[in-house]
Amino acid sequence: MSRARALVLGIAVSVVAAAWLVMTTDIEQVATQLARAQPLWLAPGLLVLGFQAWIRSARWASLIRTCLDIRIGIGRVIDAMLLGYFVNATMPGRLGEIARAVVVARREAVAFSGVAATVVLERAIDLMALVGLVAIALAATGSDWSVPFGALAIGIAVVVGLGRRATAFERLIPGRTPQRAADGLRSFLRSVAAIRLPVAAGAAALSAVAWLADAVMVLLVARALGIEIPVAAALAIGLGGAFGTALPAAPGYLATYELGAVTLGSFAGVPRETVLPLAILTHLIGVTVLAAAGAVALGRVSGLVRLDALNPRSAA
Repeated sequence: MSRARALVLGIAVSVVAAAWLVMTTDIEQVATQLARAQPLWLAPGLLVLGFQAWIRSARWASLIRTCLDIRIGIGRVIDAMLLGYFVNATMPGRLGEIARAVVVARREAVAFSGVAATVVLERAIDLMALVGLVAIALAATGSDWSVPFGALAIGIAVVVGLGRRATAFERLIPGRTPQRAADGLRSFLRSVAAIRLPVAAGAAALSAVAWLADAVMVLLVARALGIEIPVAAALAIGLGGAFGTALPAAPGYLATYELGAVTLGSFAGVPRETVLPLAILTHLIGVTVLAAAGAVALGRVSGLVRLDALNPRSAA
């Protein structure tokens, strides 16, 4: 899909999500809640966001070290990770995942396909941890939705485990595939297959810690708004927002973050009028702070990537 079409689709989904939220929520009550925000309680959220960026960079670095057999530390990937946040917040199609892979591939002089494989693995492991925590949070609130989410988490774990057999798919590469593309696919599959169970488990643990920090962020925002919610509900709301960002959306995940948060919040038994102001403020802080940090990172890596030319062949 072209970038223009992705943008149009994203805007359409955001408009529909926003319209649904407006029609099903008492917006006047939401506005009143937001007007009562006490900024002092929002300041610690900056530390939470910084902690999450560090944890996620540590997770990615561990996967790169294992899959590509190179020495790389957090400091070599954190600016690429922040750049990814910036691109995802300002451009359609989650091009930030490509941007950060391009930066690391060029900086470390390794194959883009290998780095891309670590991004795919990271996303799968992150999703597994996310869905598993959603199941736990919903179970803690007594929601029947915990069962399907738990089953989904197990299914994703099985798929991640099968990744070690990825090289079996090499024989399925058509013989007419251009040599460069075929080599890239083989590099991708071999990088996926190189993952070891202890490393994958460690990455999943880091993902869980990062996602739990989302609950801390929601609780801080709740305190700023004078709202009392259980920890399990805060976790469901934060993770619901993360689910919402997976949908096509206008830049910045406009309205889809809130849609996801309200949906899982309602599964946890929290009224929409309580969830929506929490989601709006949590989303606003996260996007603006991480996008600003990503803009700074862009200045440091601008010689490694061109945002106006992002595509899967950008590493060439």
